Amino acid sequence: MNIEEPVTVELSDDGSPLRFEWRGVHYGVISAPERWFARRPWWLLDGRASLGTGGALIDREMWRVDAVPLTVGMPRRDGTFDLALRSAPGEWHMSRAFDDVLDTQLFA
Repeated sequence: MNIEEPVTVELSDDGSPLRFEWRGVHYGVISAPERWFARRPWWLLDGRASLGTGGALIDREMWRVDAVPLTVGMPRRDGTFDLALRSAPGEWHMSRAFDDVLDTQLFA
C-alpha cells in the first residue's frame, strides 16, 4: 500500500536522510540509508500525465531507512521507511512504512 503523505526530512552533508518527522513523531535514522530510483505512481498522484514531461514524470528518487522514534516517552519501535523525493526540490513523501518487530506494514 502506498502511503504518499508529506514528511519533513533533514539531510546529512552527503544528501542522505538523517532525521525525519512523520505524523507528528520525530525519527532518527540508525543505519546507512539505501538509495534507488523507482517509477512514480503518477496515475494515483496526478490523475493524468501531461505531455512532454519525460523522465521527471515517471522516475523519482527513493531512500529506504531504518529509524526509531526520537520523541521522549515514545516506545522504541524500530521501523523501515521508504522516503520519496518528489519532483519539486525538497518535497518529500512517506511512501511505505514497515514495523520491523511485527514484520508488517504500518498503517492508520
